[in-house]
Amino acid sequence: MSNFMKDSTLFKKAKNLSVLIAVNLAIAFVCLEAISLAFYFVNQKQFFYTRGKTQEKIVEEIDRAGIRLDESIVERLHPFFGYVLKQGAFTNEKLKLKVNRHGFFSLYEYPFVKTNKNQFIIGVFGGSVANNFAVDEYVTQRLSKKLKSYPEFANKEIVVLNFGNGGYKQPQQLLILNYFLALGQEFDLVINLDGFNEVALSNLNNKAQLDIGMPSVQHLQPLTGLANNNLSPELMGSIVQISETKKQLKAAVDKLQNCSIALCHAVTSLQVRQLVSSYQQAVVKYDKQVKESNSDANSGIFYIPKADSVLADAAAFDKMAAMWYESSVSMNQILSSRKIPYFHFIQPNQYYPTKRVFTDKEKEIAISKDSPYIAGVKQGYPVLLSKVGDLRKAGVNIFSAVNILDNTKETVYKDACCHYNSVGDEILANYVSSSIVQTVRKSK
Repeated sequence: MSNFMKDSTLFKKAKNLSVLIAVNLAIAFVCLEAISLAFYFVNQKQFFYTRGKTQEKIVEEIDRAGIRLDESIVERLHPFFGYVLKQGAFTNEKLKLKVNRHGFFSLYEYPFVKTNKNQFIIGVFGGSVANNFAVDEYVTQRLSKKLKSYPEFANKEIVVLNFGNGGYKQPQQLLILNYFLALGQEFDLVINLDGFNEVALSNLNNKAQLDIGMPSVQHLQPLTGLANNNLSPELMGSIVQISETKKQLKAAVDKLQNCSIALCHAVTSLQVRQLVSSYQQAVVKYDKQVKESNSDANSGIFYIPKADSVLADAAAFDKMAAMWYESSVSMNQILSSRKIPYFHFIQPNQYYPTKRVFTDKEKEIAISKDSPYIAGVKQGYPVLLSKVGDLRKAGVNIFSAVNILDNTKETVYKDACCHYNSVGDEILANYVSSSIVQTVRKSK
């Protein structure tokens, strides 16, 4: 009988302990869920359980950072432009946004033909920052709203055409402009947003002994290397690592969008951000390997002009700036002859020292001591900026936007390369639109 009583007591204690553990776990879950709900509300500006079926903010950030989750190699070699994006990639059914048949992320096929006289066509040229600038317009209509707030554009139906792609640098913008003008594309105004790629990526070309005027070595070499089957094991390993990280990121994003409780959403969001960081680090590693690769660019069927030698930095940056200057002057001359206003903006970048005080978040995500772009920006930007006066004398409407982010205390950079978040995009759109309007008024 005593054993029975003893067992019964132990059973009750075990049961009470189980209940206590269960209650504590439930309380812990409720607390974590409450914290997660607050976290979601702060970030998304809406309640988790009543949220609409809108794209997650973090997914938008991934898209705008240029991280393509669906495919590993999305560029395709192009006989005139060097490379473009794969037709049909990155389709956004809701916005009807995709890579068009010419390889540009756009709402429209090119040449775009006006459907009414009130339409005002703006062509945007440059690299990934220009691409993001145009895509931001497709999503938010930020630029068109800014312009239409001025009487000069109030009654216009503004149509933005994106001719930018990641890694593009002069003279690619010049060549693309000429090509589409030859196809009959009409423009009412052209924006060229560049500067970073012209020095950061051209510097990598020089170090790889690839002609500075050629498209970016970090974009061309993988494509030609795959086509020629001569990539190094290290580069192949990096491509595999990037591809695997993308797969994990895509799976995490899919899970994020299907979370039914806020705690799941919060944990998965942190996982997604960690994977984004891992992806960006893998890209930096890959870029360094491309820079250090000594493979023969012309060992296969693709001819890419190589330089006779690696130029000394001073000579290299002078050559880069001269090519950039001549390309912009040529774009302006071609467009001026057609009475099309041309506006050239030099983009801000975190590696060019200004008075900006970086936030703690920017110090964590936007500044990388291992970035392969630092040397190019720090040495190249001053040379580009020294040409601004000459460009103005040549009749180019050129604006240095390198300081426009200095006066905000908010985080504006979203990666360790060159791209801006929504706050930065807003500042840039304000600067571009106000500069255009001021110039238009002065010309009257």
